Amino acid sequence: MKIPSREELERNKVHLEWLNIHGEWKRLDSFYDFATAVRYGTNRYLSTGTAHRIVDKKGRIIELFD
Repeated sequence: MKIPSREELERNKVHLEWLNIHGEWKRLDSFYDFATAVRYGTNRYLSTGTAHRIVDKKGRIIELFD
């Protein structure tokens, strides 16, 4: 089993953000595994009813839960 290097992990890193009542996106958590980020984001969206999104380190939106 190959252990990923730090550079590989950082390249795959994504952030989960949520939209607060003031219309600002706030970072909730960071993930190195996209599937885990989607599962966690989906569960948070369904339980809270607020918009969530997954962004990469450059701030580009990858997934939006709305």
